Amino acid sequence: MPIQIRAVSHRLFAGVAVPSPLGIIISISVLVTGLLFQVSAYGAGVLTNSSIKGSVKDSQTGDALPGATILLKGTSLGSSSDLAGDFIIRNVPPGSYTLRATYVGYRSVEVPITVNEGQDLTENLKLEAVAIQGQSVLVTAQASGQNAAINQQLSSMQITNVVSAAKIQELPDANAAESVGRLPGVSLIREGGEASQVVIRGLAPQYNQITIDGVQMGGNVTPNTSYNLLPDTRSPGINDQTALANLSNFGDRSVDLSMVSSNSLGGIEVTKAITPDMDAAVLGGVVNFDLREAQTGVSAFHLLAQGGYNNLKDDYGDYRLGTSGEKRFFDERLGVYADVEVERRNLSANQLGADYNIKTKNFGVTNRTYLYDVTLTDIPRERQRYDGTITMDYKLNDGKIDLMTFYSYGDTKEQDRAETFKLLDQGNSHVYSLTDQETQLTQLTNILDFKKEISSFDIDAKVSHSYSENYLPYNNDYQFQQLSAGYSNVNDENLSPQQIPALANDSLPITQMFSVADANSMTKQRNISASLDLKTNLDFSNWLTSTIKFGGQFQYVTRSYNYEQSDGNIWYSGGNVIQGIENTFPWMIPTIQKYGMIIPLVTDSGYSYKHFFDGSYNMGPAMNVGLLNQMLQVAKKYGTLESWSYNAVASGTSDYSGKEYRSAGYGMATVNFGPDLTLLPGIRYQVLETDYTAPRALSQLGPISRYTYIHKDTTVDVAHGFWLPMVHLRYNPLSWMQIHLAYTNSITYPDVSAITPELQVGTSSVDYHNYLLKPAHSSNYDAILSIYDNTIGLLSIDGFYKHINDLIFSTGTTYVLNASQFPGVPTYALGYSINTSVNDPYAVEVYGAEVDWETHFWYLPGPLSGLVLSANYSRIFSQAKYPYTYIHVISQYPFKADTISTYFTDRLINQPSFVANLAIGYDYRDFSARVSMLYQSNVFEAYNFWPELRSNTDKYLRWDASVKQGLPWLGVQVFFDLYNINGARDITLNNGSNFPSAEDHYGMTADLGIRLQL
Repeated sequence: MPIQIRAVSHRLFAGVAVPSPLGIIISISVLVTGLLFQVSAYGAGVLTNSSIKGSVKDSQTGDALPGATILLKGTSLGSSSDLAGDFIIRNVPPGSYTLRATYVGYRSVEVPITVNEGQDLTENLKLEAVAIQGQSVLVTAQASGQNAAINQQLSSMQITNVVSAAKIQELPDANAAESVGRLPGVSLIREGGEASQVVIRGLAPQYNQITIDGVQMGGNVTPNTSYNLLPDTRSPGINDQTALANLSNFGDRSVDLSMVSSNSLGGIEVTKAITPDMDAAVLGGVVNFDLREAQTGVSAFHLLAQGGYNNLKDDYGDYRLGTSGEKRFFDERLGVYADVEVERRNLSANQLGADYNIKTKNFGVTNRTYLYDVTLTDIPRERQRYDGTITMDYKLNDGKIDLMTFYSYGDTKEQDRAETFKLLDQGNSHVYSLTDQETQLTQLTNILDFKKEISSFDIDAKVSHSYSENYLPYNNDYQFQQLSAGYSNVNDENLSPQQIPALANDSLPITQMFSVADANSMTKQRNISASLDLKTNLDFSNWLTSTIKFGGQFQYVTRSYNYEQSDGNIWYSGGNVIQGIENTFPWMIPTIQKYGMIIPLVTDSGYSYKHFFDGSYNMGPAMNVGLLNQMLQVAKKYGTLESWSYNAVASGTSDYSGKEYRSAGYGMATVNFGPDLTLLPGIRYQVLETDYTAPRALSQLGPISRYTYIHKDTTVDVAHGFWLPMVHLRYNPLSWMQIHLAYTNSITYPDVSAITPELQVGTSSVDYHNYLLKPAHSSNYDAILSIYDNTIGLLSIDGFYKHINDLIFSTGTTYVLNASQFPGVPTYALGYSINTSVNDPYAVEVYGAEVDWETHFWYLPGPLSGLVLSANYSRIFSQAKYPYTYIHVISQYPFKADTISTYFTDRLINQPSFVANLAIGYDYRDFSARVSMLYQSNVFEAYNFWPELRSNTDKYLRWDASVKQGLPWLGVQVFFDLYNINGARDITLNNGSNFPSAEDHYGMTADLGIRLQL
């Protein structure tokens, strides 16, 4: 029978305990209704004022100018334009005013107006781009995009960096993650040279949130299943035995951004200091993708076609085909935008992996390290991606309805051919392995957003659905071993990984099949969300005005993970399999019998490693994928027990299913003191309730082995709630200067894999998932100084500090000293080693500074006026205390062993020391060129109690280039992109030796394409 455990954790604030999600919704409804009646009554009796509506556009092109500041001079009454360039100023008392519109990159406009009581006014403003006196200028799409980003950042009450749709197209970014990586404070995690996840201000991907038009995307990170394969299939490495390892990532909350094509986006926003009306489950930042909508006055059809080249595999097969269309109907009220894209990309890589150990471990001194094992892997990887977007919007007289759908499907196939040199400590063997696998990622997001003005209120009601699926249909793994590889002098501390392969005494005749395995898995997540936001003006005078906003959100999430594995040991018990192979492949009989009824290495003479690591390493003969997959079917047919069977433990231990209920309510006010000072105080109350089911297996219940897995499914229900006060202050002391200060509170929820109730108790060890983990909580302080005008552009300096409590870490291997610390662990397990995760009892500090400069030099003479510059630099620091437990054995009588709990200090995982981006461009009419640089300093990759066994990445410097030229036919544009011109590699270095512990080489890519607009 399943076991049900209810463990409600109460987070108290001013004596208020965590209520249920239903209680929150009821409370919010009562609060909203009461405020609605009171403020409406006030508005009905007092407010007879008018509104000023209109748009802000480029006087020459008619393009919308988003983020423009519109203000009634001498008052605090004002607004900013939205993405369509539209604005509205509400509650304007009768009288005569001067309406002023400002926009960096354009000349300001002032218009005298008269507002009559109860009568709305419409003013459409047209701004002229700045130019040298006596000259006219036509703003290029690239400069327009830069201007839009600058103005949107300045007008936002959040601390935000913006990438406009035009700017996304400037550089050769393969996906949305690459575009985000150009912003200050952002570093990237890459796969095959293509960015897949982002790190914001040194905080790992699971600490950030990814949204589409404000709706959270489901996590679809690739499951890490390698730990489930046969023990000998992958070198465990010394770090797995002594380090504080991260939990496997099949259940973390990060999102694979390589699924998002940049072509269908209307812009990207990275918010680093949130406001109370945003989901607070974020420590680093929120990446929001705005989907494109049909533009007013535009009816267009777009076509994209490009071909690509990958020099690592000398492959000309990359391509991208896309088509989109947009049009507005019914007097511009109904807009429809649709986009479809198909892409094939070669994401191959050459990889090096190396583990290190310490001969003699002494405290307080620098210990020398030596190589433990070395693995070389060639990964031919191909991804097919299909994206589709459709957005429909209908403009009401006093509102708008949006219906948006985003769909992405990616299919990645790869074959990993690896050679592992297991040195003396690892058995003196040379292992050949091959993994043939396919991964299918699906992402679907649907959004219905209804905006309506009712009486004196703006109402925004949104419902959404998001579904993500990560399907691994097959993962076939094969291993061949040469037991005596004849290594000599491999404990020499001066040996580098490059020297190891030459020390092996390779002998293919005695290299024989050891094991086979296949696996499949499915990860699913579905989010259903609803939110209601209400906003109204409450003005005390023309100088003191305010906007009151309050509302709530509710989200229901279902998640599940299922893993299946079968495997076998052909070496010791594969007689039936060998006989089956002889029956199926008679031509192999002489070879099998020649070498003593063993299966020798199956090679593929037609496969080429090309220039593996540019000749720095030599790979042995390549294994034949097709033939091995046929042999796997033979193993399934003829195998018995050890030679082939279902692996019950590997298949059952990590499965889980469950639900989450996330609810929140908030209230905030935006108070304007004159035209130059704005204060935003507010508070948010947010609750997460989790309900997960996972297996628990105890050795006393029955055997836990490859063939038998006796367990009980256990369900736990836990709730956590937080009060989160926030305040923003924005001040413009000069017409060209803005100061923005923010104090915010945010949280992050534990990874799903950490809080399932999984428990495995063996004969001497325990694997314990800690469902009582608390969300981490961060107090965040931000200060940003912005200097801006039509010549400077935007120069901003941003300082930040985060004080994080209860951040979650794996304990690594510790010991059960008190079973009551781990509910569910039996008392007989006292003294057992235990792997679990805990809330760090020590606070973590993250702080740093970001400098960003965006400008174009329109004021320089002649051809120099087309120069464009984008540059940013980020310096990041962090300090974390990692808990650690070890056994100190006294070698003298009475020979007792003491368990000592301590900690060590280092940076956060994934945190770079600094990041720099530079893009220099030139625009002239229909010609545009960009050269860009991305520099990322060393990143902390793996922590360990022993500093010598920790690792950091080497510096990463990459150069890209892009050239575009418009042609005078049918809106044709030709473009040529070069990515990773200098062949940058991802390299991780072992601290003790400064030799590589990991290295990825993926070469340069080039794309040539054409865009067509009708």
